[in-house]
Amino acid sequence: MPHDHAHMEPKEGDRRVAIAIWANGLLTVAQIVGGILSGSLALIADAIHNFSDMASLVIAFGARKIARRPADAKMTFGYGRVEIVAALINYTSLIIIGLYLVYEGAMRFVDPPEVAGWTVVILGSVALFIDTLTAWLTYSMQKGSVNIRALFLHNLSDALASVAVIVGGVLILLYDVR
Repeated sequence: MPHDHAHMEPKEGDRRVAIAIWANGLLTVAQIVGGILSGSLALIADAIHNFSDMASLVIAFGARKIARRPADAKMTFGYGRVEIVAALINYTSLIIIGLYLVYEGAMRFVDPPEVAGWTVVILGSVALFIDTLTAWLTYSMQKGSVNIRALFLHNLSDALASVAVIVGGVLILLYDVR
């Protein structure tokens, strides 16, 4: 059976993850500021989610580095399983944050605030770009690592959430929906 997938140098993979960390960090700050100024829970929720992405990327980055350590007397099979633990942490955080955001969304039905639609659309579009970039950076790396696969799927779901944020902003602009 042929073994015909391309391998990426570890430093190149580390560089990609580092770029994704910085991009998500900057996006988080922009969305928090924009969410507060516009009154948009969608932007604040996406900012919290992107902060979790940044944390997930940092966990995955550290796990990648640890997993490359050779076996020793203490860890006779090596450190590769640390990536599985990192993936578990990342998936669990995604579920917890999702539940929190459902709760916050329900509270907004009770007392809906004014929301600046253009701020939501613009920052949602920036988030879509960053989430797509991060998914693209990790796509080729995810085939050989459950850890990076968790990151890839996390960022792919973020891109879809950003589309929902943009749609929400457009609905606010077109129909004054809150």
